[in-house]
Formats: sequence, structure tokens, C-alpha cells
Amino acid sequence: MKQRDLQPEIMDDPKLPVHDHQQALRGLARLNRASGIESSMFRMIRRFLRERPDRRLRVLDVASGSGDVPIAWVRRARREGWRLDLTLADNRQTACDEQQRRAALGDVSVQSIQLDCLAGSLPTGFDVVTCSLFFHHLTNSQVFQLLQNMQASTSGGLLLCDLERSRLNMELVRIASRCLTRSPVVHHDAITSVRAAFTMNEFREIASSALARPFEMKRVFPCRFVLATTEATSKSPVPAIA
Repeated sequence: MKQRDLQPEIMDDPKLPVHDHQQALRGLARLNRASGIESSMFRMIRRFLRERPDRRLRVLDVASGSGDVPIAWVRRARREGWRLDLTLADNRQTACDEQQRRAALGDVSVQSIQLDCLAGSLPTGFDVVTCSLFFHHLTNSQVFQLLQNMQASTSGGLLLCDLERSRLNMELVRIASRCLTRSPVVHHDAITSVRAAFTMNEFREIASSALARPFEMKRVFPCRFVLATTEATSKSPVPAIA
């Protein structure tokens, strides 16, 4: 799999029926639970708390889908005795509705806002901005722009997670999607997502150009990589990519 193959995904279709969209969101949530990515990312979220004497973090999650992963962070933070104020952003009302349903089931309060994260600037004033499983939907220039917009949204940290493109990961995702959900949308989009995903080196190159702060990247089994900034101090602004 030498080259990205960026193709439309069914879940990106605004004409997708609400029932099919809801079923797909819940199928993806089951895949996320099976992957253990919520725990992996939460450990990194907790690191940003060290600089917060009030034991409170304001987090913006971009392109949130059902919000299953960040909503789980809120519950874990509460159990550990600190506060995570979460704002979820997605461009589909169906996703925002699913976020609020999940939050109510988990007995937590989160804010959902409907916005297109590619259409302009993001809300500001957050300690951490996160994004999971969205960058593989984007062109290189869109990734660059979204990274810069996320950076402008916080004086603190960034935490990103996405699939990594490889033949092994494509096969693992294909098997997992068939085993864990009956959603035909997920069955199709899971394979399409891995084919469209970046390798770590490809994503690192774009992030190095876009971000004005140091970061680290690592693989997270299964099938994913994570990028986290390592300090909050920004360097001089970087010009937008053509």
C-alpha cells in the first residue's frame, strides 16, 4: 500500500438515512471499545492535567462522531477526582444527537456544537484540543489547515489519533468490523478508511510543517498512531500551505 487512496465514505454522505448513520456510529463505538484507544488517549490527556492546579481541563474534541471516546474520558476523570469540561464538535446533527444520548446514559454533561471544522476557525479558550479518526478523510492541504486551526484554538496541548495505512492494518480492520458490527456502512468504510490513511512518516511530515510546537508520535495497537504535543509554548506562526 504505497499510496493513499482517498475515496468518499458512505458516512460522509449527507443523504445517508438517519437510522443507517446511527447504526454506523454505534458500530464504530464498538470498534473503539475493542481497540482500547480510549484508555491509551486518556493516559495522555491526564498528562496535560499536571500543569493545572485547579484539576480542571477544558477540552475541545473535533469531528467527534458519536463522542464515545471523549465521553468516556469525562467519566474516568470524575472517578479520579478531577474535572474535564468537554465540548464536542461535528458537522452532522445526527452525530450531535447521539453525543447527547451517550452523555445522558453515562450521567455526564457535555456540550455539543454543530460546525464544519474545515469551513473556518474553531472555538477558542481550550486547554487541550483533540481529534480521533478524522484526518484520513482529508487531503494533505486540509490536514495542514485543520492542524493549524486546532493549534490556534488552544494555548495548551493537542492530542490526535488516526489509523495507519498498511496491508496488515487493513486486514485487521476488515475482520474486526465484520465481527463487531452488522452495519454495512462500517463494513465498507472501515476498509476505505485504511486505504485513505497516512503512514506515520507521511503524517509527521505534514505536522512538522503545520505545528508551531514540538510533538511526539507513537504507534498504538491495533492499527493506529497517536500524536501529542510535548509543551504548550508556541513558536512563531507558520504560513499556510498553498
